[in-house]
Amino acid sequence: MKSSSPIVKILSVALLLAVVVYFAAQLNAYFADPMVTTPVYHMVKEDTIPVNGYVVRAEETFSSPSGTLSHRRSEGERVGAGQVLATVYPDRAALEQAQALDDMERRMEQLHFALNTFLDPDAALKLDGDIARDVIALRRETAGGDYGAAAPLAATLKSAVLKRDTRFESREQVEQSIAALQNDINAARAGLSAAQDITAPYSATYSGACDGYETVLTPDWVASATVASLSALRPTEQRGNVGKLITGDTWYYVSAVTEEEAAVLQKRSTVTLRFAKGMEQDVTMTVARIGAGEKGRCLLVLQCDRFIAQTTLLRHQAAEVVLKGYEGLRIPANALRLSEDGTPGVYCVVGAVARFKAVEVVYQGEGYALVRPVEGASGTGVLRVGDQVIATAGELFDGKVIG
Repeated sequence: MKSSSPIVKILSVALLLAVVVYFAAQLNAYFADPMVTTPVYHMVKEDTIPVNGYVVRAEETFSSPSGTLSHRRSEGERVGAGQVLATVYPDRAALEQAQALDDMERRMEQLHFALNTFLDPDAALKLDGDIARDVIALRRETAGGDYGAAAPLAATLKSAVLKRDTRFESREQVEQSIAALQNDINAARAGLSAAQDITAPYSATYSGACDGYETVLTPDWVASATVASLSALRPTEQRGNVGKLITGDTWYYVSAVTEEEAAVLQKRSTVTLRFAKGMEQDVTMTVARIGAGEKGRCLLVLQCDRFIAQTTLLRHQAAEVVLKGYEGLRIPANALRLSEDGTPGVYCVVGAVARFKAVEVVYQGEGYALVRPVEGASGTGVLRVGDQVIATAGELFDGKVIG
C-alpha cells in the first residue's frame, strides 16, 4: 500500500487550518460583537397606591321574632316601601308548607298560560317576543353593572320560560289540571299556619348580610373620622337576622395613607379604585376628604354614587388606588438606540438583516421601556408584537446582514 503523496498531505493540513481559522473567527466575532434578541409584547403599567380600608354606607338592620325565617329578597335588590323582606313561620314544617304552596301557584300560572294558548293561537308567539325582549334587557342591565335592576328582570324571564315549557294535547286536559291544582291550593292555604311578614318601611337596597358595623360605620362617622378612630374600629354584637336596608346610592371607602401618598392624592379630584376581591370592575371615585397628618398617616375618604348594589357584601377590603396607566410595547431598555438623525428607535431582525424601527417612548421602567410606533411609520418600519428586537449587539445600522 502506497503512502500519501506530499501534495495530498499539504492540502489536508491546509484544509484543517482553514476550518480552524473559520471557527476561530466566528467565535471571536460572537464574543466581540454578541447579539441577543428578545420578542416584543404588549404591556400595561400602572402607578398605584395600595390601601386597606372599609366600605361605609347608610344602612339599617332588621330582626325577626323567634321562628323559622324565609328571606324573600335577593342580595342587592331594590325594594319599595311595604314590600316583604322576609316571612317568619312558627316552625320548619310551616315553612315547607308555604314553599309547596308557592310552587303550586307558579304551576297554576303555567296552566293558565297553556289554556290561553288554546283560546289565542298567537299567545305563544307573543310570549316568545316577551322572552326575547327580557333577555336583551337583562343583558343590558348586567353589562351596565346594575344588578339591582337585573334581579326582577331575571325573575320575570324565568317565569316566562316556565310558561312556554308547558304542553297539553287539548283544552279539556288543561282545564282538568287547573281544577285539580286549585283544590290542592285551597287545601294548602286552609292548612297553612299563621305567618308574619316583615316589610320594608321605606324604599332602599336590600342586603341579607349583617356584620355589626352597620351602626359603627355611618356617613356621620365619616364626616369626623380620623386615623386613630379608623384603627380603633370594632363591630357591635347587634346583627339583624332579616338583613338590612341601604338608603341612597352614596357609599364611601375610608382608609389611611402615608403623608407622601396623601400629597399626591391632594392634587386629584377623582381616582380609580380597584378592589382586590368582591368586585370585578374598577370604580371611579371622588376624593371627598384627606385628613390632617397623624404620626405620618392621613385619613383618605373616597366617595361614589354608583354600583351600590354591587357593594352590599363589601366591608373590610384591600384595594389599589390607580393614579395613572401606561400602555405600550415592552422592550429592553438597552435596545433603545438613536438613528443617524437622532430619531429614537430599535433594531429588529427582519429576514437576515437588521431593520431600524422608529418609536416613541411612553414609559421608562427599571431595565425596560414601553414604546409605541411613531406616527406615519409603515410596512417593515412599524414595530409590532412578536418582533425580535436586538437587545444586545455591537455596531448596528439599517440593512446590516445578521450572520
